[in-house]
Amino acid sequence: MRSLKIKNFTLVDTLECGQTFCWLKEDNGYINADIGQVVYVEQQGDMLLYDSSESAVNLSKLLRLDDPLEQIHEEITRDGVMKKSIDLAPGLRIINDPFFPCLVSFLCSVWKNVPAIRSMTNAIRKRWGPTYEFMGKIYYGMPTPAQLSKASVDELRSLGLAWRSEFIVKSTQAIVSGEVTEMELRSMEYLEARKHLKNLHGVGDKVADCVALFSLGFLEAFPIDVWIERVIQEHYGIFKDTGNSYSKKSEAARKYFGKYAGYAQQHLYHYMRCSV
Repeated sequence: MRSLKIKNFTLVDTLECGQTFCWLKEDNGYINADIGQVVYVEQQGDMLLYDSSESAVNLSKLLRLDDPLEQIHEEITRDGVMKKSIDLAPGLRIINDPFFPCLVSFLCSVWKNVPAIRSMTNAIRKRWGPTYEFMGKIYYGMPTPAQLSKASVDELRSLGLAWRSEFIVKSTQAIVSGEVTEMELRSMEYLEARKHLKNLHGVGDKVADCVALFSLGFLEAFPIDVWIERVIQEHYGIFKDTGNSYSKKSEAARKYFGKYAGYAQQHLYHYMRCSV
């Protein structure tokens, strides 16, 4: 097993705060089989111990270990609740998940809780994804767009995806046809990329922001759901004059928290979920 010395990073907070469905708990660490191979990682103090099934992996890229965390905390800490949120999980980092698995995961997330999302995504992996043998076990990765394009709406419905099945089938078709490409999205500015993502069937503002933040690296993205709506209404006045428009609320949050608004969002989201 290889090792990597780290600073200002907590694996469990990063992978258990609701931002990723690509990393799954395994023994003392976590497994990710959605990157074209399998990687296992666990944390022991200031060291990450990890191994992969085939080629070397760039953990710094996958876990955004090079983000300037101290600077980020300084920029987003504006008040008491944000300080409490950061103090709860000071080593939390925004994830850098692969694009298509992230998209499929958040299409499954609409009106579903974390266990249900994991159940649906794991079912998709086992039905259409690649199989890997690693550390004496079998793991299933998220299928590529070409592999998932073989799935029908009825087959996905049989796995419990209900009306989300059509979202996934049509979005996959759009990606396979080149209507929406990851490379093109990465070449855009944030607002243009979010607008372009919404051309995918079933992708609304919140799902687009999740993909933009957790996969495409737009750290200014600020996904808004019921948890974020609640904490903003209780502790901030920035939504007071925006009305009900998601775009206006998102704009207000980005203006208030700055270029690392996505970090502010994830700290607040994690804090609210842990406070219930």
